[in-house]
Amino acid sequence: MSVTASTSSHASILSKIWEFLKISPLSTLLIYCLLSVMIRENYPFSNFPMYSNPSPERMYYALADGDGKVLPIATLTGITSPKIGKIYRKIVDERSRKLNINPSKFTPEQVEAIGLEILQQLRHEAETKKQTLPPKLQIIKTYISYKDGQIVETSNSIAKE
Repeated sequence: MSVTASTSSHASILSKIWEFLKISPLSTLLIYCLLSVMIRENYPFSNFPMYSNPSPERMYYALADGDGKVLPIATLTGITSPKIGKIYRKIVDERSRKLNINPSKFTPEQVEAIGLEILQQLRHEAETKKQTLPPKLQIIKTYISYKDGQIVETSNSIAKE
């Protein structure tokens, strides 16, 4: 086979691949994957590092009455426990940028003020759904970790009315 024939054969194969990719939905996936690898961690593209190095500790938030009895938050307010965490992190990020301090340096009073804002928002959402919340509420933050072969839960109230 001559060099010219080999070159035209490769060009023909590449042409067929190109024609397939132009009409195939796989081309969108291929382009997205290539861009994600090249762009790395820039929204809306991601190389998903959260899955490669998970934290050994995880936290979740719960709404409780004044005595610490956990309430069915989604039923009462339409906001889920993970959403409370998202709201909390958003407010913390905004405050830390505004105050130019690391969120880990927040005082207990600053954390409680954020929690009380969230409790006000939850009360508003409950009113919207025509639900009644107990007169006293609190947000409980629970850390789940794995230590010495056991699962450990550590809870504390970040805001109480």
